[in-house]
Amino acid sequence: MRKFTLLFLLTTFTISAQKISGEIKDTDKYSKTVIKINETYANNDHSVWDEMLSDDAKVYLNNTVVDRKTVKEAFKGHHSIFNDIKIIEAYAHTNYFKSGDVWTNNWFIWMGTGNKTGIRFSNRAHFDMKWDNGKIIEMLCYFDNTALNMEITAQ
Repeated sequence: MRKFTLLFLLTTFTISAQKISGEIKDTDKYSKTVIKINETYANNDHSVWDEMLSDDAKVYLNNTVVDRKTVKEAFKGHHSIFNDIKIIEAYAHTNYFKSGDVWTNNWFIWMGTGNKTGIRFSNRAHFDMKWDNGKIIEMLCYFDNTALNMEITAQ
């Protein structure tokens, strides 16, 4: 009985000592908006990007900092370099931190066929978006740019 009591107290202390930093949701408005951004991008419709990306958003493309205009032109340009672009296995959830910060994490597989090479590419990607007043103010985009570089340099 003594061991049980000690184990119970230790478990209770450990659970109560854990710090809860926020809440995660995957059916909230931000998560749904990010999934919508994926869908509209694949259809060469950038209206949701136009609406949701803040004018002064700070964007990191594999750690290279770019502005809103540059990233939007890059994403639009994909459709002149590749055809049959698809976003599959997309998942997003939003972290509502106690500090007040709101971040959406998005994982997906980007697929497209190179217009010059004819090669069908598949690329896993991860984007993180920080929200403020319903706009994306910071975005971190991580993906392998090998396919993009191959298509750009193809003869």
